[in-house]
Amino acid sequence: MNIMAGRQNSTTSLKEAIAKVKPGMTIGLSGFSYMNPPMVFVREIIRKGIKNLTIVSGPTSGIETDMLIGAGCVSKVVTSCVAFEKIAGVAPNFRKAAEYGKIKVWECDECIWHMALKAGIYNIPYILWPGAVGTDLPKLNKSLREVAVGGKRYMKIPKIGIDISFIHAGVSDIYGNVQLPENLFLGRQFCESEIAQAGREVFVSVEKIVDNKAIMRNPERTIITGAKVIEAPFGSHPGASNGFYVPDLAHYREYVECCKNGAFADYLEKYVFGPKDHSDYVRKIGMKRLESLRLKNER
Repeated sequence: MNIMAGRQNSTTSLKEAIAKVKPGMTIGLSGFSYMNPPMVFVREIIRKGIKNLTIVSGPTSGIETDMLIGAGCVSKVVTSCVAFEKIAGVAPNFRKAAEYGKIKVWECDECIWHMALKAGIYNIPYILWPGAVGTDLPKLNKSLREVAVGGKRYMKIPKIGIDISFIHAGVSDIYGNVQLPENLFLGRQFCESEIAQAGREVFVSVEKIVDNKAIMRNPERTIITGAKVIEAPFGSHPGASNGFYVPDLAHYREYVECCKNGAFADYLEKYVFGPKDHSDYVRKIGMKRLESLRLKNER
């Protein structure tokens, strides 16, 4: 008996994924600093010109959030910071938009970010958290409040819900069982599973779609199940894909220089609007450059 015969194929297309995104939605994005930004989805959202989005990105966000802000797609961000380590302490489009009041910032630290998503996952109105008590965060974020319960003080953190989550990860089978690879070079995982669990719908780009037997050999590596998946090698570029390749720091420098010099529109034309799809983007960057970023044991 073939036990796989009744299982539904969960592969999809980028077009079908982004068709789900509507103005005003709350969108979850994977990514932690340079790690695993879902850039395939980000560039397509920009191409479609979808506006007024609330972005819930990794507790330390990166280029995925900054690029959407610069393209005018974002009205609010939920993250503790948006930064490019070694390149820019604060990401340029985020800094400008926040300073000029063009976006709302839901101020938090990393722990509060996690607790707000946990409340959303559990579908409870708030979580009481002992961290951040005594800080000025409630002054910056009016939805946070210190409360006393049983003689102890807590931060009352409201839930954050997500309409659609977009994730980048290592591998998946056609049934939407998503895994990170064994050879992780920066931690086990960060926010991918939480962003996915908080989303009503979950779309994942992966470096490889593999046979279900490969997934079943290492079930402990599975971080997401039941996702809609697309295969997109180098789908995190210029960010890193954990276990596959390191970040393209030269590209980050180019990005920041374009932002500083008033040439962000030129950057978008070159790398977002110019390429017709992800394959065309990969050709634009060049396989020689992309292959140079691979981890040695992936070559």
